[in-house]
Amino acid sequence: MRGPAVLRKLEFGDLLLFCYIAVFARQCFWILDSNALAWLLAIALSALLWFAHIRTKAVPEERTPRTFWLVVGLPLFFVYAMRLAFPDMSFDVLNHRLIQSERALRGVLLMPGDFFPTIFPFNPSSDMLTGLTRTLLGYRLGTIVNFFALLWAGTVLNKILRPFIQGATWRCLGILLVLFAENLLFEINTYMVDLLALPLMLEATLVALRYDQSANKSRELIFSALLLGTSAALKLTNIAMIVPVLLIFAFKVFNTWREAKTVRVVLLSAVAFLIPMLPHAVYIYRETGSPFFPLYNRFFRSPFWPDINVYDGRWGPKGFWETITWPLSTITVPERLSELGVYSGRITFGVVAAMLCLFIPRVDRRIRLLSFAMLLGSLLWSATSGYVRYATFVEVLGGVLVLYLSRYIFERAGGWLRPLKLAAAALPLCLLTTQCVFAANYVAQTEWSKRPTVFDDYDAFRKELRWVWRDRELMSFQTQANRALFGPVEAWIVSGVKSNGVQVLLRHDVPMLAVNNLEYFDQPQSRERFARELEALRGKRVFSLTLTEELDASLAFIKRRKLTVGKITTCIVPFFSAHRQIHMTLIEIGLPEKREWPQRSAQAPEVTEATGPLNDNAFNASLSATGAPVTLRPGEKATILVAVKNLSDYVWPARGQKDGKYSINVADSWFDAGDDRLVNNLDGRTTLPRNLWPGESVEVPLTINAPGEAGEYFLEIDLVQEGVTFFKARGSQHPRYRIKVE
Repeated sequence: MRGPAVLRKLEFGDLLLFCYIAVFARQCFWILDSNALAWLLAIALSALLWFAHIRTKAVPEERTPRTFWLVVGLPLFFVYAMRLAFPDMSFDVLNHRLIQSERALRGVLLMPGDFFPTIFPFNPSSDMLTGLTRTLLGYRLGTIVNFFALLWAGTVLNKILRPFIQGATWRCLGILLVLFAENLLFEINTYMVDLLALPLMLEATLVALRYDQSANKSRELIFSALLLGTSAALKLTNIAMIVPVLLIFAFKVFNTWREAKTVRVVLLSAVAFLIPMLPHAVYIYRETGSPFFPLYNRFFRSPFWPDINVYDGRWGPKGFWETITWPLSTITVPERLSELGVYSGRITFGVVAAMLCLFIPRVDRRIRLLSFAMLLGSLLWSATSGYVRYATFVEVLGGVLVLYLSRYIFERAGGWLRPLKLAAAALPLCLLTTQCVFAANYVAQTEWSKRPTVFDDYDAFRKELRWVWRDRELMSFQTQANRALFGPVEAWIVSGVKSNGVQVLLRHDVPMLAVNNLEYFDQPQSRERFARELEALRGKRVFSLTLTEELDASLAFIKRRKLTVGKITTCIVPFFSAHRQIHMTLIEIGLPEKREWPQRSAQAPEVTEATGPLNDNAFNASLSATGAPVTLRPGEKATILVAVKNLSDYVWPARGQKDGKYSINVADSWFDAGDDRLVNNLDGRTTLPRNLWPGESVEVPLTINAPGEAGEYFLEIDLVQEGVTFFKARGSQHPRYRIKVE
């Protein structure tokens, strides 16, 4: 392909697309130990794939108007720049964004010796994107990829709106209003990653709307599948937004069915959709036994995570009816949409506009499809999270639909008096503009990192601006004293929720073991993995770095893992600035002495009292019941014999405190066999007759009481340390028996 031909096809989004391809290509070479070689191959593969994309794409029918860069680009850049000088220090960034990008850009997500240093090792592709620009441009300018993603989204919106708004200037003003939602602008200059998939989903939506007019349907379908698969890989919550677009494609493909050829293309598209997700899914499956670890663990059952699904009940709707009405009611409950607690109502306006566009007559068919995507996407978002950062796609669609309504009213009110016609047409536009004014006010006040703007503190902004482009290495900002502190570190213990980002920036080349994520110590395989990685650190200097305000909590986490605390040193860590500083504490960590497993001696007492919770590794038992009945009458009592074996390396004391706390009892629980709903876990209890040493067994009677209502139930047998936990919560065996109550 000749150079001029390439230039005729090249668009703004194509330039950014190369970076997207590169991060996924890099994941394909995680198997290589050499980072330089892996990146060389990744860039070569990316160039090949990108060139194939440009070669096969059609010459664009319309170009982004020059006024776009002035009317849309300049205001967005203004929002981006007004906090640019202050480095992003938001919670998610220090908690997991930085460590994900640092690890994945240099090799596998979990380097040798790591023990889950970030609580959720999700697909790091989005963090790799921000990490790429951070590596090339420095910490402050690294966030510019979000600004570029919004610009790319704007160029796609230009194509979507062009059939409905002919004038370039008016169309660009409309695009600005569509993009001027606070939750888009809150992230424009942070290392949060929710904006990165937005242009990809809009590109796929545009292809879906135009699919029946496409000259190369096979290419467009496969390309859109790659875009949507990439969106899912960037963030799995995007699935709620992807499903409506897939359904639009299904509708269009069905209407243009070409039998065998279409089947082949659909199958290829399905493969293309999965390709971006495969490298990380395969890698994390090999590491944990789950391709989506730790999500949906009730289904995938990774041995390193409890048998629970990840869910944050602070956000979103509660109950069926609130889930159905949530997209409409979001404007009234901003405190339940996100931690920032402000919302100007874009989704609410968009849902109302979508319902109107679906039912009023003579609406453009493409707008009806967008309305369908808006409504279904909003409902799926509500059902899956209801958390506002995951709804950027429907917020943008809502803005498009409100703009269309204004144009529709103006065209259909032909017989009205002109002032009345203008007023009616202006009403949706005024609502959208008012929402944007509120959004602008919120953006001026706050964002995820809580940084001031240039208008809040001009002198500080001017002083910080000098570090732009020069802020690539955090260690270069440290004092000699700090370098002497951090230089000897050979391994990090992660003990705070906002420390691993700082730790990995200071020393990215050492293993990191987290002790503050308690879910990773619920399962025996996970505890064994931690013990193995900890044992490998013997002879090395191990430290933990935590926020000074979190010191007490960090020390508690460290001591809970039987690690010893050595020298504690307070320090101030300049964060890419002489003035933006984090007060932290460096803790020298000592490893526990190698444990001598206990053996019963002739002088050992038969019965002792527990003084506290068992060690996490002590919750490991083998249980079996003899005489478990097949049927019982409602409320009937029965006694079964339970054989208990201590499979741990710890002694189980036979008694607890006087109030029963810490005692170890054989217990039963009843579950409904239909839906596995807990009916009663406070039924029978039998204490151990004596201390149970490692490998020892004992048989105890347990009286069970059948539920009061007829039905089929599961009787579950377990051990419980009262006031602490059931043994099954730490991964122990817990046999079940089906019993019919009649």
